[in-house]
Amino acid sequence: MTAGGVPVVDHGTLALGRRLGQGGQGTVYEVTNKRVTPPRGGGWDAVYKEYAPPVLSQLDVAALETLVGLPGASTAAQGQWLCERTAWPAAVVRRQGVTCGFLMRAVPERFTFDLRGLGNTVVGRHLANLEYLLNDDAYVAGIGLVVSDRDRFLLLADLAETLDRFHTMGVTVGDLSPKNLLFTTAPRPACFFIDCDAVRLRGATALPQAETPDWEVPSGERKATPASDAYKLALLAVRLLGRHQTSTDPAALASYGPELGRLARAGLGHDPAARPEPGQWTAPLKAAGRRASTRPARGNARPGRPRTGAPPGGVGAGTPPPRRAQGVGVAVAVVLGLAALLVLEAQDDDTASAPGASAGATPAVSPTTARPAPAPPAPAPTPTTVRPAPPPPRPAPTRTRTTPPPPPPKPKPPPPKPPPPKPPPSYYGAIAVNTDGVAKRAWDHRTRDAARAAALKSCNRSDCKVLVTFVNSCGAVAYNPSTRRYHGGSGDSSGAATRDAIARAGGGRWITWVCTTR
Repeated sequence: MTAGGVPVVDHGTLALGRRLGQGGQGTVYEVTNKRVTPPRGGGWDAVYKEYAPPVLSQLDVAALETLVGLPGASTAAQGQWLCERTAWPAAVVRRQGVTCGFLMRAVPERFTFDLRGLGNTVVGRHLANLEYLLNDDAYVAGIGLVVSDRDRFLLLADLAETLDRFHTMGVTVGDLSPKNLLFTTAPRPACFFIDCDAVRLRGATALPQAETPDWEVPSGERKATPASDAYKLALLAVRLLGRHQTSTDPAALASYGPELGRLARAGLGHDPAARPEPGQWTAPLKAAGRRASTRPARGNARPGRPRTGAPPGGVGAGTPPPRRAQGVGVAVAVVLGLAALLVLEAQDDDTASAPGASAGATPAVSPTTARPAPAPPAPAPTPTTVRPAPPPPRPAPTRTRTTPPPPPPKPKPPPPKPPPPKPPPSYYGAIAVNTDGVAKRAWDHRTRDAARAAALKSCNRSDCKVLVTFVNSCGAVAYNPSTRRYHGGSGDSSGAATRDAIARAGGGRWITWVCTTR
């Protein structure tokens, strides 16, 4: 059944299987009698996400329906690509006429792996969250993942290409973090997006925008914009190549080449307009991948236990531990452990030993080791020791009757009035398109000419043409297949800009949009 072109499924028709996961937004179930069908045919196993009651009160049903309708509203190639690379909402689910969740495709098998525990035993099949790779090579190899340096570069390149394509479709991820990204290295490195009901599509979101801790945009910046995605892509690059979960130091990338270092520094900057677009990362990352080792990184030792916490991507998955300075940590642990053994007379049996410590009886203090004698008490003062008398107080100044009191100080003049505040700066944007329909955008530039130049530079072809410029607003480009021409439009919102572009084109469909941050 469809409503306004959007697939709708009645909850009573679903045959639900096992529960696959549960989080703050809701619960995900296996569906045994439905399949998700992409635009070009075929089909995949379906799963159902049921929203928790507190989330339903915040759900924008119209925005969710727009997300569900995006693959069908796009070209067949775009819709197929979207369904292959994401767990995109595929159908709205209603219970007694009220929206309660949605169907999406199940995660492809190649984006899962056999998680290994202590003793190299297989714990079970788990989602391959990118978060696992933000750790040292010993941990990654120890849990059963086979990843080379080349794989890391090509994963980032694939992510950059995916984000660039999202942005041309009007999609911004917003909560871009390794918890919402899965990966595979076979047959080639690639990413897969989950939690796609949280994205922003043409300015609208089905749910209030949230951010994963340690993956927030700079304070005061709007969430779920192309600039915020660019910032988090730079964070992912720094942390994936640096094997660290919280680092913001671009040195990890600079060590692989000056161009990657420049991209990381600009991407982590607080000026949204100066951040490189995701597409600018692709070529340098692929070039670094060609130079990188193809040998799977193994590390020097098996990792310690993962930290406790919510498992990424499903119930029961161990959350990867944050990266630590392991050499220093082990040394400090050994020193503290030996100190504790010398002070305590007994130790509980369930206390874990520090990594690298030998098993055995608690060592006793050697009888030949003499304790130092206590220091002698301080000598008491002798009767001949007399403290000097304090100096006499200074006499207070006397004032004769003939001396007049000092005049009162003159009142300070009032401070000058502050100058009127400067008007907020204007932010300009532009969109350039070539004859093949490839659109490149620029936003948050201080002048109109700078925005036009940035859009043309990003397009980087002789047949590129700027179709629209705008200030403190939004711009869009539409294509009319009847006339085979592209037209630009602008407006106060992304919706107004796309409608203006379609009207100027005399019909057709929009192909891209962008808004300034003001």
